[in-house]
Amino acid sequence: MSNNEIISELEIVVGERYVSDQPELTYLYHYDFITAEPEGRCDIVIIPGSAEEVQEIVKIANKYKIPIVPWVTGINFGSIATPRKGGIVVDLRRLNRVLEVNEDDMYAVIEGGITWAGLQGFLEKYHPNLRAGITWSPPGTGVIPSCLCYGMFDLGMIGGSGAEFINGLEVVLGSGDLIKVGSCSLSNYWYGRQPLPDLAGLFIGWEGSTGIVTKASIKLWPKLPFREDYTGFARTVDQGFPVLLKLSKAGLGICDLLLVNFGWSQSIQELYEKNVVIDAVKDKKPDCISLITTQAYTEKQHIAQCEAIIDICNEGKMRLLSASDGVEGVKPPPVQYWNFWNFTRGGGGQWIGSYCSTRDVVKYYNISREICLKYGKPPQFYSRLMFGGHYVVARSNVNFNKNDPEDIKTTRKILQEIHEAVQKLDGVVMYKPPLWAVKYYKDKTLPSTTRLINKIKKVLDPNNIMNPGQGIGED
Repeated sequence: MSNNEIISELEIVVGERYVSDQPELTYLYHYDFITAEPEGRCDIVIIPGSAEEVQEIVKIANKYKIPIVPWVTGINFGSIATPRKGGIVVDLRRLNRVLEVNEDDMYAVIEGGITWAGLQGFLEKYHPNLRAGITWSPPGTGVIPSCLCYGMFDLGMIGGSGAEFINGLEVVLGSGDLIKVGSCSLSNYWYGRQPLPDLAGLFIGWEGSTGIVTKASIKLWPKLPFREDYTGFARTVDQGFPVLLKLSKAGLGICDLLLVNFGWSQSIQELYEKNVVIDAVKDKKPDCISLITTQAYTEKQHIAQCEAIIDICNEGKMRLLSASDGVEGVKPPPVQYWNFWNFTRGGGGQWIGSYCSTRDVVKYYNISREICLKYGKPPQFYSRLMFGGHYVVARSNVNFNKNDPEDIKTTRKILQEIHEAVQKLDGVVMYKPPLWAVKYYKDKTLPSTTRLINKIKKVLDPNNIMNPGQGIGED
């Protein structure tokens, strides 16, 4: 079957304007423009305008056994939306609406292609008393992919990872069937994932290999009238993290509790200059920089919260600055720290990201720090305490020049060394792993667990057309 015949069938579904195999268009979808992962190949790109059109596209892909990859904006780390085995890329950008906001139950029903900028702009205009948790990725990043891939939001302390923000889903399976999971499968309300068996996990963490999410309900949170944003400074992560851990357990209305090291806080623009600080500890810079955000309903409550935060930080010798000191806190939304990554002049970045026990985060940082310094790279570290301090995300970033093959090679070596070293910490589990790390987890997982994953993938995607080559559910 030629591309022309397949495109003719696809044009019947979406119209001639929204499907193409022209190289000047398909080229835009063949790689992840940020990371150093290998490029893929997009044979056909199609832009559906409804869930029903997505169904028909998947049915055609099944008919001809053509790989199919869901795509929102292509701003992803780890090349999750890279078409590794060619085929059809389904660009969801036309599915970009907020369909409903339920202020009583505090959720928004959104389409699969909406971005954080689109969602936040809608809430600010029509529902200014509510807010969504948002990522530190660009405004053009997709909301639903962030949730499905365990993204970290600025409300992570109260809500957990993006997966825990999901109430319900509408999904086109790899078979072409359309399903709903959560309360929306039994009523018109999308308030939660109860009471039937929780099937949302069939699509969370699967990297688009079990279906295409066309709608989702995500939790919203009240925007309270009193808020304070502190920036905390400690000499080392060893000194600063215990303070944050104590804050996470103190019940102080903290909605975001974040730690970055000095390397992360430097503008990456400076990485091309001679004056960049490689080793902050040696250079006597504060290597533990924290963001502490608290909110309250009443002024009296707010004052008490802030006093307690200041007391705990003083006990731990963490210096605090806030707006009253002339230092503006991190204000939502959207909160974007993308200036910390320089993608000009061939600049790129990649990370080893893990969820882990709070017991292991300091060890994780020190391991990754030493490996980065060994190769002359500034350590860049990011960590957020999640869900009231029940667990933590730990992420080590490495920048590189995409025009320099040796720099790319060195970056991959650093990432692999960090990955191998931190696996000795029992509480560390990587998320969105690159392909070279997928096999490690398959070997580490119980064989019966791997067999179950493969069986589920086969049921939901019988012809293995959904984002093949990612390694999820593949032998």
